[in-house]
Amino acid sequence: NKQKYKKVCEENDSVPFFLHYNWYNTLFSENDWGVVVEEQNNKVVGFIPYYITKKMKFKVIVPPALTPYQGVWLNYNSEQKYTNRLSFEKKVMTSLINQLPKTDAFKQKFYPEITNWLPFYWKGFSQTTRYTYVLDEISDLDSLFTEFRENIRREIRKAEKSLSIESLSSVDELYELKVKTYLEQKDNYPFSLSLLKKVFGYCLKYNCGELLAAKDKEGNIHSIILYVWDKHSAYYLHGVTNSDFKTTGSMSLLLWEAIMRSSSKTKTFNFEGSMIEPIERYFRAFGGKQTPYFEVSKTSSQLLKLFNY
Repeated sequence: NKQKYKKVCEENDSVPFFLHYNWYNTLFSENDWGVVVEEQNNKVVGFIPYYITKKMKFKVIVPPALTPYQGVWLNYNSEQKYTNRLSFEKKVMTSLINQLPKTDAFKQKFYPEITNWLPFYWKGFSQTTRYTYVLDEISDLDSLFTEFRENIRREIRKAEKSLSIESLSSVDELYELKVKTYLEQKDNYPFSLSLLKKVFGYCLKYNCGELLAAKDKEGNIHSIILYVWDKHSAYYLHGVTNSDFKTTGSMSLLLWEAIMRSSSKTKTFNFEGSMIEPIERYFRAFGGKQTPYFEVSKTSSQLLKLFNY
């Protein structure tokens, strides 16, 4: 299955960033991920890659770290009528669901493009609607900027006067700032330095991501962001603001820089969403379209259900 999955990803540029074979194969060890594949007439028509781990003693499929979207990829026939398309989705999704390994729980966040989860519903899965914000067209930068809320435009103009932007060649400073921020909140940063290095190494290898820092004249880092892209979209993936410099507008400046740089590489910019109210309010201020996507889940273990998983 992995070889079939690899081949279709190499031959089909419609496979989005976080569903690509190279992403899973680079970030996760061989035994920690798998894929189910559906074929028709010796042609792959759908797949679901998945990350599998253990929570306590339970075997679960969960969203992997720094992978905001997972779910189903379908290889549509461009000449399909709408009714035939729905029949195709049902047939392929149902087969893929039946091939998934037996686990105590399943949870994935589907790409926004997947708008039909009925085959999962019919198989006993549940769905929670989540939201992201997407700038649908980023070629006209002047129009984009005028759509930003006034406080965002003001922050950017302010930051431009005192901060400079540079590309970083290492994730060390990002990691150190994240650890510092979490410690200030009496929490532990959930990602390892080695994982961040794998992610950034992937970006460098495939020329699909950039790490940007906003610095003042003394060399202090105010904010850092990591954004990635493919031919379809750019994504804000990870970032941090130094708590010593919260009010300098550095994060707004970096996001605007990422949007501007992305405009020559791809079509849209996805803020990768957040259901946390203050973060949602901040992303919304950039004028993106509120875009729903599905978190699809199923808990098979009765004992695990007691933990509200």
